[in-house]
Amino acid sequence: MEHLLIYPVKKGYLDAELIKDVATAAEKHGFHSFLSWDHYMLPEAPDTLDAWNMLSYVCGLTSQIKLGTVVTPIPFRPPSHLAKITSTLDHLSNGRSILGVGAGWHKPEFEGFSEWGTPGERVSKTAEAIDLITKLWTGKPVNFTGKYYNSTNGEICPLPIQASGPPLWFGVRGKRMLRLAAQYGEAWIPTNIRPDEYAAGLQQLRNIQESMGIKHKMKGALQNFTAFEESSKFIETINTYESAGCEYYGTVWSYPPNEMVERIEWYAKTIMSETS
Repeated sequence: MEHLLIYPVKKGYLDAELIKDVATAAEKHGFHSFLSWDHYMLPEAPDTLDAWNMLSYVCGLTSQIKLGTVVTPIPFRPPSHLAKITSTLDHLSNGRSILGVGAGWHKPEFEGFSEWGTPGERVSKTAEAIDLITKLWTGKPVNFTGKYYNSTNGEICPLPIQASGPPLWFGVRGKRMLRLAAQYGEAWIPTNIRPDEYAAGLQQLRNIQESMGIKHKMKGALQNFTAFEESSKFIETINTYESAGCEYYGTVWSYPPNEMVERIEWYAKTIMSETS
């Protein structure tokens, strides 16, 4: 089992020194990835940082840990811009970036900074955007005419370090988004899902991949909110999800930001040593 550090970019977690301490502690203690929430506003407050700027900051503080989002609402930004942003992070980090994929859920931030639309429209925009993004990552000039997005001789240089671009980790549950995940995704990273639902969803994705003739096997990841701290219960929960197919486990704890580094150290010593 690999372990993910989920960083909640919200009020209380925005201090540059805290971010530095958390990122370097996560790398020191062997976490696979440092994954940030990607929001401009949240229901409880507008206090956030731009995730991709923050990840570029973390990039300069680390050398091994993977860096990405959990997850980016793809219709929120122009996809050609997002392709360039993620390519830049991949270049600067020497191939450590991950693009988390979702269709968006928080209407006020879309109304404040983008355009909302119906759920079906956001899914359609996500599909079209992923098509454009992956074409731009090839390095060839792209001429693209879609329903929502266009590009005339768009070209990204320098290219991402990773040969096919940053891997896509889909935090999705809906039928159309699952098919998109099966087509493009490296991993599935849903949030707060029961182990039995997780196992069924992961198998569904792999069945869809098989029907599409896709050879690679969808990896299983998870973002799990939890309030408990007892180590035996923690380990039991992680092992249950591992049995359901999870390979990358990320937990969001409930505790003050100033305790985050201490909890990382506790988690590495007490939990990771028993579940890695």
